[in-house]
Amino acid sequence: MSKIVKKFLLDDGWSIGKNESWFADMAEKGLHLKSIGRVFASFEKGEPSKSKYRIDVLQQKPSQEQLDVYKECGWDIVTVRGNFYIFSSPESSDSPELHTDPAEQSYTLVDLDRRLRSNLIIISLMMLLFFGIMFSVFFIDRRPFLSMVRGMFIQQILLVIVELYGFYAIIRNYIAVRILRKSLSEGQPINHKENWRRSHFINGTVSILVLTIAVLSILNPIAQMIKSKEYTLPEAVSDLPIVRLEEIEQNPNFEREIFYNSEGVDWGNHVNYNWSVLAPVQYEVDEHGIVNNEMWGDKSGTYSPSIHTQFYQLAFPAIADGLIHDLMDRYLYKTDITRQKVDTDLFDQVYISVEGIEKQIFASLNNNVIHVRYYGNKDAAHILSLISSTISE
Repeated sequence: MSKIVKKFLLDDGWSIGKNESWFADMAEKGLHLKSIGRVFASFEKGEPSKSKYRIDVLQQKPSQEQLDVYKECGWDIVTVRGNFYIFSSPESSDSPELHTDPAEQSYTLVDLDRRLRSNLIIISLMMLLFFGIMFSVFFIDRRPFLSMVRGMFIQQILLVIVELYGFYAIIRNYIAVRILRKSLSEGQPINHKENWRRSHFINGTVSILVLTIAVLSILNPIAQMIKSKEYTLPEAVSDLPIVRLEEIEQNPNFEREIFYNSEGVDWGNHVNYNWSVLAPVQYEVDEHGIVNNEMWGDKSGTYSPSIHTQFYQLAFPAIADGLIHDLMDRYLYKTDITRQKVDTDLFDQVYISVEGIEKQIFASLNNNVIHVRYYGNKDAAHILSLISSTISE
């Protein structure tokens, strides 16, 4: 059984002289071309031989009679990819060239040139739409840092890189055909022994890089799904980087107010854990309580404080400032809500917002960012003192 060896293609096939030279050099090493795809060329291992290869661009599929004419002239068809028809012949044969007049050969590229130009215009418009969508994901809602740390940023950037490479390849193909057609029309024949090694190294390196990025763009959301968890917040003290509601209230009559969702998780007292490249540790925690012998100040019912906490441990501390401002933009959405910046040595940044029983704190220290939204009677300064001991540990 023959063994097939796959190698990265050169320049997407449009560098005809380089590819013809490459196929011939591979045959001398005992690797004979069998087929070409979008990324790889397949070679069959065999005895080394000196062969010459020619790539012809045909707009229509040749009939069997035409292929028989090629064969009678010493050229066997090896493989086809799109408009590329690849023929081979022993080096020792006196097979005539497929094209003896470069100017005449240039006319075989006229329709292809026109079609590639039309495709380039259409794809350019699609790329403008694509980049417009990518741009809107991060900036229309004015919260790019929040999108970044929640995992969307890396995924979209990877997709953009892959799409940019594909767009670049389309532009490169169009330019290559234009240059080839121009040189042929000026009477310059194709160099069938053009040096291919540098192009093969560059194209192979870039192809490996782009394929790696494409794989990462698939694995990144999978990793996020695998690492994410949702579970009921333990009643006992845990190692979560949050302030517990019981710590804030400091009332012996405090009890947890219990809710449940369909999956058995206490919806009012639960933990969401997430992961992203830019924020490897993310917690979103809700906790609700009740103090049966105490009423709200307006006598509207039994005192039932609650707290919602978001904690982000960032891969880069430089993101913290932007994240805090995005969180404030997200959760201080009312225009009349005021925020106060607090000067303290305990944090890098602290902002406090108080609106009746709702107190919100946005704080950062090194690569840690925390947002606390508390509904209850305790003041913000008390909560801030508890946060400082939690976030600095």
